[in-house]
Formats: sequence, structure tokens, C-alpha cells
Amino acid sequence: MVNRKKTRIALISPQVIGARKQVRRVQPPLGIACIAAVLESRGYDSICIVDAAAEGYNNIVPVEKDHTLIRFGLSDEAVVEKINKFKPDIIGISSLFSSQVDCSFSIARSLKKALPEIPVVFGGIHVSNMCENIMRQEEAVDFIIIGEGDNSFADFVEKFSNKEDYEKTPGLVWRNGSKIHKNPQSPLIQNLDKLPFPAWHLMDMENYFAIGMPHNPFVKSGRVGCIMTSRGCPQKCYFCSSADYFGHSFRAMSSSRTIEMISYLVNKFGIKELQIIDDNFTINFKRVIDICKGIENLNLRITLPNAIRADIPLNHEKRLIMFQALREAGCEQISMSIEHGDQDFLNNVIGKNLNLNEVIITCDLAHKAGLLIHANFIMGFPLERAVERQHTMEFAKKLDADSFSISLATPLPGTSMWNIVEQNNLFMENFNINRMLYSQVSIKPEDISPDELYQLVESLNHELNTAAQFKRPRTVEKYKLLKRKASEGDRKYSHEVIEE
Repeated sequence: MVNRKKTRIALISPQVIGARKQVRRVQPPLGIACIAAVLESRGYDSICIVDAAAEGYNNIVPVEKDHTLIRFGLSDEAVVEKINKFKPDIIGISSLFSSQVDCSFSIARSLKKALPEIPVVFGGIHVSNMCENIMRQEEAVDFIIIGEGDNSFADFVEKFSNKEDYEKTPGLVWRNGSKIHKNPQSPLIQNLDKLPFPAWHLMDMENYFAIGMPHNPFVKSGRVGCIMTSRGCPQKCYFCSSADYFGHSFRAMSSSRTIEMISYLVNKFGIKELQIIDDNFTINFKRVIDICKGIENLNLRITLPNAIRADIPLNHEKRLIMFQALREAGCEQISMSIEHGDQDFLNNVIGKNLNLNEVIITCDLAHKAGLLIHANFIMGFPLERAVERQHTMEFAKKLDADSFSISLATPLPGTSMWNIVEQNNLFMENFNINRMLYSQVSIKPEDISPDELYQLVESLNHELNTAAQFKRPRTVEKYKLLKRKASEGDRKYSHEVIEE
């Protein structure tokens, strides 16, 4: 039996800054939900999760000095009021993505004014990569946990609460006067089956269902469960910070554990749809087949919005079998991150090592299995030339995908692309490291103006999605799902509504 522990822990996911016309997506923050679950397993039962973006979803305010951006979520004052009532002993704030950092710092400053004696601990990809700079510049942040925080945050809580030597916590960054100390991060968790399910029960799941705007907003019921069943990516794309954070070795829950987790979401919360947000869900062919067979009877509508590699499995027959298994399990759509249409740039600059012919084959195989395809591309890479952009445009236009997202390249701290941008002084003059968005031009273009690049991406998104909406009967139904949502002008879903 687990001993109950009295320490009160508040975990906060901040507001979100985004483009004014964007689809405002929210889903349960899995990072802090996983941390809360580990804390519960160690006997801590006084845990409060505040998801500012979801709880204040309709509180939308313009961002100062930039009329193109909005911030949505609870105000800092509302977050402080909730935390004050909870009376925490330790506060953890997620700073998973670079687009959330501004909001995270703002909340931390407000909390530090209201509760100056309570330690504020940060975690997430961005702060892991910028930890020493943040500790020097942001006094409201007392500690940072770098890397996977499932176990290391709980280790810190135990040591800090018991007045033990918390400075030995793996992955801890702290200051002593003007000196910054940084411990090696804890080893990556190899057996994900040992982790408890995310603490969804500590969040208002009905609120997420009512909003109905998860990662993939093309939803029917709203009762969507979002899961991550694996971590790590063997690839080394030069723009990606996730692979370094989670490691380059693929680690996955067993198929039986994954089936158990999905069944739990169905039985406990009555989900009708499932979004699998793994970076590499399809790497293990047998595991995918076993999971699909295990959840067929749950009658879920399933999508894979975070994209799969287009060349796995290498054997085309097995790839078709995998797609057929996904379809039989209830999957309606998979996504592919192609990134670029110039083969040399894709392989030798980005480091994706993906044969573009395999992308075309995967589209055909997926459609043969009855799946829809969403295709992701990026434009505006550092030193990218007009001829290379043209290849991306031409490849995207000939690709038989059912919807498209063309994003603008964003230099993330800790990546090779960041180093290239820094070495060549390619940051835009208005670049804000704490407010990076894929809808803004962050990198000085090589042979086109920033405004021209922005308009090129906007018009390409619009053109591709307008053409895609009537490719198949099921794409017509798919685009109808956005009619009730504010998608006009969103870079990912912009399309001309053509009446049949």
C-alpha cells in the first residue's frame, strides 16, 4: 500500500499564443498528466492541474505590439487565484513548446509575486534546451528539470519536501547566487509499460469534449481521447527538437498495454474518437497490427495527426496490410510529414532521408486501404532558394493527398537548423525566442522578401486545400466538419468553400 504524502503540488499548462485567424486547438496536456500520474503512484494525492488554455478557452485577447496574434486562456490573475486557493507547496509549469514560453514566464512572474516562498519548477523541450540562459534571465524560475520529467520531477518533490539533498536530482538545474548548476538528465525510460496511465481524471475531460478542438480538429463527436504510446525518433531532421529531447531510440508501450489504455479511456470517459499523437507510431509493424486487432471491437473513429514516415514498412505489401489493419480498427486518416519536394534538399540539408517516390506510393496504398492522407510540408528553410521552393510546390500539387499543411520553418533552440540560422545571422529583426510560431516568418529568406514568402505559403495552403476538398466522397464529408468552426484564414485549413 502506498503511503499518503501531504505535499501539495500544482501543475500548470499555460495559455497559448497563436495567429489571430487560427483554429484554437486544445487537448489534455499529456506531459503534466504523466507527471501527475507518477506522483500519485508515489503517494501524493493533493495534486491540482490547471490547463489555462482549456479552462479559459473563450478568453481571447490581442497580443501587444502584434495585431496578427492572439492569446487565449485564463488570465494570469485567474491562474493565480486558482493556485492561491489550492495552497501548493511546489508549483510546476510546463514549457513544452517555444510558442508557450512567453505565457509560461508571465504566469511564473505573477505566481512569484503572490507566493514568493513557493518554489517554481519549469520543464519541457524549450526550457531543456535553453535552461542556463533562462536561469540567468528569469528570476521567477527557481528550478528547471531537463529531459523526460516523469520520474525526475517526482524525485525532486520527494527530496525537497523531506529537506533532503534535492540538488542531486537527475536533470535538475538550479542557481546558487550567480552560479548556475546543471545535473546530467535522468536516463530515458526504457520500459514505458511501467508508467501509470496519464492522470486524465485530474482534468475536466468534459470541457475538452465540449470544446472539441484537439490536435486534428476534423472531429465528429467531440469525445476525443489523445494518446502517446511511444517516444523517440531514429531520424535526425535538422529542424526537430523533439528527437533530441526523447532520444533517437524508439521506445514503445507493448501492444497489450496500449490496448488496455485505450479501453480505459473508452470505459472511464466514454470516448468515441481516438487521436494517436506519436511521432513514429508505425515503426513496428507487428505492434501496429496487434494494437489494431485489439481495439477493433471498440468502434472508435481514429486518426494519426502527428504524421508517420511514408516509407515504413519498406515492403509495400506489408505497408498495405498495415493500412488495411488501421482501417479495420476504425482509422479514417493518417498524416505524413514530407517536409520538402526537392530530393537533394530533403536528404542532404534537412537530413530526412526519405525517397519521395515512397510518398507517392504510400498515398496510393493508403487510399487503396480506404484511408485519407494529410500531407505536411515546410517552406522558408535557411538558405533555401527559389528553385528548391518551386520543387516543393510542384511536388505538393501533384501529390494525391486529401488535405495539406504548409508551415513556415521555425528555428528551435538546440537544433542544427538553429545553429545555421545563428551562424549566418538569419533571424528576422522581430524574432522572439519566447514566442515562435509556424505561421510567422522567423528566418530571413534567401531570395524573396519575408512578405512574399508569407503570401506564397498562405496562397499555396489555400490552393491545395481548395483543390483537395472534392477529390473523393469522403473528403467532401471531411471538410464539412470544419464548417461550424472558425477555420477561415488558418494556415492549415484555409480553403475556398465551393458548394456542390
